[in-house]
Amino acid sequence: MSRMRLTLVSLAALATAGLAACSDSTAPGGLTDTSLAADLATSAGDAIATDVTQMVVNEQFGGFNAPALAEAAAATDSNSFNISRTRTCYDAQGNVVACGQGLTASLVITLQLDGTRIGDQFSVIVHRERHDSISGLADTSTARTHHGYGSSQDTTTFTRDSTTRTADIAASDTVADLVFHLPHASNPWPVSGQIIRNLNATFTVTGAQNSTRTISRRVVVTFPADAEGNVQIQVGTLTCNLNLVTHRVTGCTGS
Repeated sequence: MSRMRLTLVSLAALATAGLAACSDSTAPGGLTDTSLAADLATSAGDAIATDVTQMVVNEQFGGFNAPALAEAAAATDSNSFNISRTRTCYDAQGNVVACGQGLTASLVITLQLDGTRIGDQFSVIVHRERHDSISGLADTSTARTHHGYGSSQDTTTFTRDSTTRTADIAASDTVADLVFHLPHASNPWPVSGQIIRNLNATFTVTGAQNSTRTISRRVVVTFPADAEGNVQIQVGTLTCNLNLVTHRVTGCTGS
């Protein structure tokens, strides 16, 4: 009797473990939280790469030298976006002045970005607001620093892993001490600072199984990037590579 009871207990334990493993590896829609975090890495990486190029365009819009790189970024990122900007310039004492070289010590840009974008195995409907404060605007400056905040309400559709997943993503965005060396033509990427996104996403999954799931993650990109525009992107405990030129996210590890 003791041996039979032990056998039954062991079988029950194995069955429970098997169900738990099945539950973890075949979450609703056949996707784990790691898979959904990888989706968020893809969409957040694309958004952050867009933010980096638009910060350079902001400098040009404010009346400061940011030549070919800003023009190329504006042409690329505006293809499917409607972008509106306003600018306010301040002197060293915090008084509003005419924008451009001279008395301007800092510049604040407000940016509204709406539209659509198609990437690698995803498409996104974009609604974003940004407030970008820029310093280091003197004629003799060798670097410019960006601080900012914003919000995003994006709807992203992913098509891979034999499923279609639509994510309604709400994000709060922060730019902290993001420094560009000058001139931009030879220093296209930030040399220090962070871009942080706090994401809440509701996924609607269609495929072998239909389901709705919610996931939250903190996304951090810490600069510098290398000469080819590669930088690490951290999505919770998932670590990937983001290329700022192609906007592609690859080589993810972790969960």
